[in-house]
Amino acid sequence: MNISPQYKAQIKKALFLTKLNAWIEKCWPIVLSFLSIWGIYLCFGLLGIPQSLPDILRALLLAIISIGSIGLVIYQAKKIPYPTFQELLQRLEEHNKLAHQPLQTLYDTPVQTESKAVWNIHLQRIFEEFPHLKAGTPQICKGHYTLNRIGIVTVCMFAAFYVSHPHSSHSRLLSAVRPGYDDVTVPLPTLQAWIIPPSYSNSAPIYIKSNTETVSTNPKARLHIAFSNLKQSPEIINPESDIVLNQTSIQQLDHHQWQVEGSIQHSGILKIKARGRILASWTFNLPANLPPQIAWTGPVQKSPYDWKTEFPFKVTQHYGIESLHLSVTLPQNKDHTKENILSLTFPFGDRPKTITQTLYQDLTSNIWAGDKAQAVLTATDVTGQTTTSSKVDFILPKRQFTSLLAQKLDQIRQAYGTNKLSKDATIQALESLQNIPNAFRDYDLFLNYVGIICFLDNANNNSDAIKTQALTRLWELTIDTEERNNSSSEVARANMEIRAAQTSVQEQLDKMQRLGKDKITNQDRQELSKRLERLQNAVAQKMMAMAKQNAKDHPANNDGKEIQFKSTRSFQDMFQNMSKTIESGDMDKAMQQLEYTNQVLNTMRNATAEDLKKLEDQVKAQQDMKKLEQDLEALIKDQQTLLTQSYARQNRSVPLILRPNQDLNQLSTPELLKQITPQPSHTEGDKKLPSTQESAQKQQELIDRLQKLQEQMQAIAKQPIENLTLASNEMEDAYQSLLKKDDYKAAEAQEKALVNLQKGNQSAKQTMQKQAQQFSNFFPVFSAKNPQEDPSSDNKVSADKKKDPLGRSTDKENTEMDLSGNASSARHIQEELRKRADDPNRSNKDLDYIYRLLNMF
Repeated sequence: MNISPQYKAQIKKALFLTKLNAWIEKCWPIVLSFLSIWGIYLCFGLLGIPQSLPDILRALLLAIISIGSIGLVIYQAKKIPYPTFQELLQRLEEHNKLAHQPLQTLYDTPVQTESKAVWNIHLQRIFEEFPHLKAGTPQICKGHYTLNRIGIVTVCMFAAFYVSHPHSSHSRLLSAVRPGYDDVTVPLPTLQAWIIPPSYSNSAPIYIKSNTETVSTNPKARLHIAFSNLKQSPEIINPESDIVLNQTSIQQLDHHQWQVEGSIQHSGILKIKARGRILASWTFNLPANLPPQIAWTGPVQKSPYDWKTEFPFKVTQHYGIESLHLSVTLPQNKDHTKENILSLTFPFGDRPKTITQTLYQDLTSNIWAGDKAQAVLTATDVTGQTTTSSKVDFILPKRQFTSLLAQKLDQIRQAYGTNKLSKDATIQALESLQNIPNAFRDYDLFLNYVGIICFLDNANNNSDAIKTQALTRLWELTIDTEERNNSSSEVARANMEIRAAQTSVQEQLDKMQRLGKDKITNQDRQELSKRLERLQNAVAQKMMAMAKQNAKDHPANNDGKEIQFKSTRSFQDMFQNMSKTIESGDMDKAMQQLEYTNQVLNTMRNATAEDLKKLEDQVKAQQDMKKLEQDLEALIKDQQTLLTQSYARQNRSVPLILRPNQDLNQLSTPELLKQITPQPSHTEGDKKLPSTQESAQKQQELIDRLQKLQEQMQAIAKQPIENLTLASNEMEDAYQSLLKKDDYKAAEAQEKALVNLQKGNQSAKQTMQKQAQQFSNFFPVFSAKNPQEDPSSDNKVSADKKKDPLGRSTDKENTEMDLSGNASSARHIQEELRKRADDPNRSNKDLDYIYRLLNMF
């Protein structure tokens, strides 16, 4: 066809639009039928009729409507006739009212090819009269009156129903097409929610009162939600960043009743959704939950009291510590691979927030003793977070033996344990020990030795279990041999019983600490009491054996029974204090007391009868020194009387501060206030004061008494007592001043003498305490008197109820005091109080007390 491009594009566009109109007209009944079906269903949905059906029936109805409407569309679509090209041209000519079918003429061809030129001229004439073609609009209303009426009625009903319920129409439409979803007109299910705080917080349950609430709680708190009138399972919606509720469990309790439980892990917004609606939206605020902080507080080293290794540490966490794991490994080197020496977990039932403690473990029995090892602590808090400490290097303590046989046994044990000796070679090495003279003089020791050889000889293989048991028995034989070498058989057997009793007590206490304060039963306490009684009996047996040996070695000594009684009684007090602590539930303190007791017992096992003799001598020296201290205190009192007389002869009151060079900064506030309180003058009105000559004679008597006390104290302490020589010189100066009738200089010398006498008395006590301290490691007779120094002590220092807040006695009547000459001292004290009031580091209680005192000036 020879058509101009301009007309060709116009005709092509018109044909396309005509074809589209034809298709729309043919598909319109199908679309109208599909929309009418769903429009009628949605109208019923706006009325709430489908929602009243059960979810299964509603889903079934939706499936029928969907399948039916889609099937109808497919069925009708297959019957649609495709318009031909001639039909499209004819429709376009009819719509544009073209006469003589010009469009069909354009697509005709001449019969005779010779007349092609004439045909082109014919086409040219047609184009000259060719109008602008229009495709028109589809005639969808023509011929479908019934369907159109149904569609119009459906749209009107839908609009009416939608406008009549503007707030609920949208949710009704959604619930109509989604089974299992409710619209807003359906009442919400009833829910009750509460939070059970974790046990470490010691908090009361929290009840959530509204569906939108902000709740502050702790990690690992348990959220409980109870639903009623709920047809299906609720849905938990966590935020995308963090999971707020973890370990969730959803259970159906009864018909339309559900229960939800979960653990709150992080802060965030938690939503509860059911049947397409948000039932609750809660915001949980959890405080910052930092992992535990753990650090070594000192070097890992051998304990000075025994062969145990000290592991000092400190661990803190805001909510509490659940457990602590100690791992000791031997790094790999050319001689051996990496070895696990120790792996222990210490649970803390009471979940303390701060633990500052020292773990003690005896690692000397390890075959790698003497090599370099590494220790690591791992702390786990109550929320499940863990922190690992830095690795610390230390040397595994190696026990030193004095017995030649014990040394040989230890060498064979280590060689066998490190695979340097085979099983057969180990048997031969053990048999060769019989060549040592008097090697196994005790029958029971020899039986243990032979038993180990027979055990290894009868073993079919050298498995790990056989090897471990043999090494354990060899170690026990080595320790028994060493103890028998240093003491009698009876004492050695007592030491073995003490070790066994210590181990049993330690195991029971570890078990009770794992259980925690609230889970310890009476049966556990009774079992611990039995084991403590066994330990107490073992200690008594040890003391009795040592006393017998001492009586045998020193027949003339009669003090052994007294020392035995005192030491046994001291151990009884320690065990009683431990039992009281366990009854109170303070397991951490009980473990400290047990460790202190173990230190004393472990060092006591090394004590010999000779040590008992030294202890008796020390007890006698303590008693003699105590008498001398009483004599010295009487001398100080007499010297105070002479000083009072010297001031009385000068018509002066007793000075407020007898120690003129005392640093007021070192005094506490009550002690400082004591210095403000003047002492009453001892001037007797009716009694005549002694003359200076009489005072000088008395002063000389005190000098002679002091010299005798010095000699006796020095003989007992085996060293001169500090300050007593200075006091003697000052008393000599006071004597010379009294001879010259110079009371002023005599008083000054007597003041200095009093200060040195008091310091000398204190120095004597400290000297004897230092000497007694070395025996406190063997026997608790000389244990610290201060409860803070002795963890096993349960005593507490009680306040003196006979003193007023200023430190003055209340059992005496108030006496008028002479304040003359004391203004200077009072000013110094007042200045010191003002300095303390300006100290910002003091507590509010202390500052309030100082301000009230300053207001008195």
